[in-house]
Amino acid sequence: MKCVKYVALTEKGNIRANNEDYYLVYTGEDGLNVFLVADGMGGHSAGEVASSLACKYVLDYILLNQKSLEYSLKETIKEAYKYANQKIIHHQMKNPVLYGMGTTLAGLFCYRDKIFISNIGDSRVYIVDSNEIRQITEDHSLVYEMFKDGKITKEEIYTHPKRNIITRAVGIEEDLEVDVYELTRDESQHYYFLLCTDGLTNMVLESYIQKIFEENSFDEIGKTLIEKALEAGGTDNITVIYLLV
Repeated sequence: MKCVKYVALTEKGNIRANNEDYYLVYTGEDGLNVFLVADGMGGHSAGEVASSLACKYVLDYILLNQKSLEYSLKETIKEAYKYANQKIIHHQMKNPVLYGMGTTLAGLFCYRDKIFISNIGDSRVYIVDSNEIRQITEDHSLVYEMFKDGKITKEEIYTHPKRNIITRAVGIEEDLEVDVYELTRDESQHYYFLLCTDGLTNMVLESYIQKIFEENSFDEIGKTLIEKALEAGGTDNITVIYLLV
């Protein structure tokens, strides 16, 4: 399956000195398309290192094991995340200034007629159509666990004082649990996927994100999303990839 078209944008925001977000797009001739967004963390620019390495290592692993995609794409994605995790941990052991670095990582993989979504942390993947915006991934964060337990509403996630505490990240612990979702595509319909860091979702409500998709041309959607996040404060780096399939 071929992903029709995409836009990828990143912006450091109004407050941060550096952009610790990173995105990567790979579109191959063999029906493989990979879209990744990462939000790094750690001092001494280590967040920038972690987010870029995670994306690159995941793609490296996928391409090195491309023969296995035909029968085990889901497992290959999980192993790619674990490979990136181990490599980032190894980087920290070799370079102590990078100690404590880690990153979220959200991915979308199109391969022939298959679509897989994966994530670690609180970067998200959504489906957007004319009727709704639906979050496919689940955040690995303290406040999202509180929301699932019924302790807070989804709206309270965005203002809760502990909203920045994530419970799972690439590069932090040896054992990494990876969420992977397989989607069945309705070939009669076209819809958008949106991958983004929390620099967007903490600033712009989901309902307004959907409205931006509805009211703007394809090329203008990304610029408008980032503009609205900046207008709302732009307190974090902002990264978006959206594609029409």
